[in-house]
Amino acid sequence: MSSDNVYHSGELAVQRLAGAEAIAEQNGRMIKSRFPKGAAVFLSKQTLIIASSIDKNGNVWCSMLTGNPGFIELLDEVTMVIDAVPVEGDPLIHHLGGNPNLGLLAIDLYKKSRLRMNGQAMVDSEHRLVVNIEQVYGNCPKYIQRRTALFEADSRRVPKLAERSSELNAVQSAQIQNADTFFIGSIGPEGNADASHRGGPPGFVKTLDERTLLFPDYYGNSMFNTLGNIYCNPSTGLLLVDFDNGHYLQLTGRSEIIWEDNEISRFPGAERLVRFEIDEVLYIEQGTNRVWVIENKEE
Repeated sequence: MSSDNVYHSGELAVQRLAGAEAIAEQNGRMIKSRFPKGAAVFLSKQTLIIASSIDKNGNVWCSMLTGNPGFIELLDEVTMVIDAVPVEGDPLIHHLGGNPNLGLLAIDLYKKSRLRMNGQAMVDSEHRLVVNIEQVYGNCPKYIQRRTALFEADSRRVPKLAERSSELNAVQSAQIQNADTFFIGSIGPEGNADASHRGGPPGFVKTLDERTLLFPDYYGNSMFNTLGNIYCNPSTGLLLVDFDNGHYLQLTGRSEIIWEDNEISRFPGAERLVRFEIDEVLYIEQGTNRVWVIENKEE
């Protein structure tokens, strides 16, 4: 399978701009149309999966689904069931009623491993997500901050009502500035949703003002799935979870790739930057009662 078969025009364009065509073609062989051997075991052990969805206006939102090991199950080589519902106030299920495209990222924060998927989803009669997979592949462990998931939820955390706004307040800005992890959703030129992970030292995401963020793009697998999507369609969604307190921050807006700028030198190791303009903020205080304990700090 050649890179022309697995990559769309935006991914190919960004690969050329980055001078990464050769390694991208090699890594593109990982992309499959059905679950590889070992995927069922990996997914059955997970407690966290990220989902990106698209609303009726074409905006991308990134969501989190959690459960005890076994809440993700493969029915066959192309069908997955997720027995979980999102945080109350999260619009994921509502979006699927109008657009079944779903991007997924199953991520083991302790073992620093992840499986990336996209496909078509529906909600069955038991309120489970049933996903028919179109693409699936593994990602490298770089930039994942190691955390241990605890099986016991924190019953003291009670989700507050979702707050919506068009810009960040001081509390939300502080959460972003302290983050070492976020998740990003994007859309391909044919409307396929994608979900990915970004990590770095605390403070690697800069808040330029109440509606603008700036973050680095580090060296990775050179496939440029996220940046390739942004090249074609700037609509993106970010999810930042305060792993210490359960606060749940979703942002939807538009991203722009910055290739040459003096600002890049402010981010050690960055090869490019991404500027994110916020259109809408959804914030749920203590939105998740799942608990993750951070291990040794890593960049």
